[in-house]
Amino acid sequence: MTALSSLPVRANEQPQELVFRMPDPSPITEFAVSLITEVYAELGIEIRFVEMPRDRSLTEANKGTISGELGRLPQIGEEYGNLVRVNFPLFDSRVVLVADRRECGLCNFASIESYAYIGGTQSVEHVIGQQTVDKPSIKAVSFEQLEMLYENNRVQAVVVNDFEARQLRSINDPHTIIVPYTRNTGYHFLYKDFADLVPKVEAILSRMAANGRISAIAQATGAEMLAPQIIENGQQFGQISIAAGLVPDYTDLNGRGEYWQLLSKIMAPVTDDLELLTNSLARAYRGYVDERFDAFIGAYTVFVPEHSIASRNHIDFDQGLYLFTHDEATSTALRAGEHPRPICHIESYMYNYLFPDSTTFYAADNHLDCFAMLDMGRVAGVIGSHNQAPEWGETPYVRTQIRDPLPIHVLFRNNPRGYRIRDWFDRELRRLVESGEIREVYSEEVLKRSKFHLNMPPISQSQGPQ
Repeated sequence: MTALSSLPVRANEQPQELVFRMPDPSPITEFAVSLITEVYAELGIEIRFVEMPRDRSLTEANKGTISGELGRLPQIGEEYGNLVRVNFPLFDSRVVLVADRRECGLCNFASIESYAYIGGTQSVEHVIGQQTVDKPSIKAVSFEQLEMLYENNRVQAVVVNDFEARQLRSINDPHTIIVPYTRNTGYHFLYKDFADLVPKVEAILSRMAANGRISAIAQATGAEMLAPQIIENGQQFGQISIAAGLVPDYTDLNGRGEYWQLLSKIMAPVTDDLELLTNSLARAYRGYVDERFDAFIGAYTVFVPEHSIASRNHIDFDQGLYLFTHDEATSTALRAGEHPRPICHIESYMYNYLFPDSTTFYAADNHLDCFAMLDMGRVAGVIGSHNQAPEWGETPYVRTQIRDPLPIHVLFRNNPRGYRIRDWFDRELRRLVESGEIREVYSEEVLKRSKFHLNMPPISQSQGPQ
């Protein structure tokens, strides 16, 4: 650990060096470090970083032991009176709860059993302080300890800033859910003895913003800046069109089925023109890819194309995935990547991650085409759900499970409108579940399979006045 030293500065004397706490690594902190280092280099001041617990650094900055803070909430100056804010927003972030949706459904503080957070993260502690339920918690001293607690199942969830959540090893697991809470803006603070630097730093930051330098640093460090705000009630989107493959009882023709009912209820407040199109899965997805639709029902987060973003909240879990073959030997060879013929699947999905690299695939429009080619010997196997095999054969197919059930999501377009519709969808779905209104469209079977029953009030509470 680097030793700290006092920071005496005579009035009106510019320091040669400023010292800050070394932040935990992430794209957004790398951005902040790069930006602030460049700003002070222009002023002829070197920057040095020291290791220090996050919940101690504010106290040390307020005493002048270190020179200030890189990125903190704008109101910390009210509690730490010796810190002066540089009045330029560096980045936006959200406090998020991260958990496993299989254990807590849409997940919130009420449905989790325990959580961990990093001490001294004021944005996180503010969100925790607003909760009306009291759950066991552990205050970690570092991101590494936080991640260890979560991965070793010492806690069921973690509460962190979104830029820290992206560093979790489990963040890309399809069962990981990210629940957004308060949005915050990070500001740079300096100890009062360096107050003369504040207007100079503000001027440099404003110029760097105007000439695109800040955007360039963000791009170079991979920092995600200024995520779109969740829309307010009453905003209208005009026509919204949604496509889905035919799934009996869920996405039937003419807008019938539980998924269609759910989407109709969610979108009713923000559009008077909702188009719900049911087609074959491949045609529905191609229409979405060709930008004829705003959204597509039936996606998985194991693969999200660049032109799309996935809903944070799932609408259901599927029933697992199976490989159909004529015999056990073929199934074994395919799963080992040792069969010369391909595996047939529906066009809109990718399954290469489930098989060795040597496996070849053939994409068809529907499962009946796949099974017809299997019977003709043109393919060696078919990927589908447990009940998709036709009954036309004299001998039943060999069925081997190749993955467990996965959450089903909705895809939206990767553009500002898509983000706004996605945010509305996620927020309204959560409201329907937590209020119990979801019972108006989902059967008890689907509520339990989706794990939504874990987030719902008892029926007596959700019925409301009679």
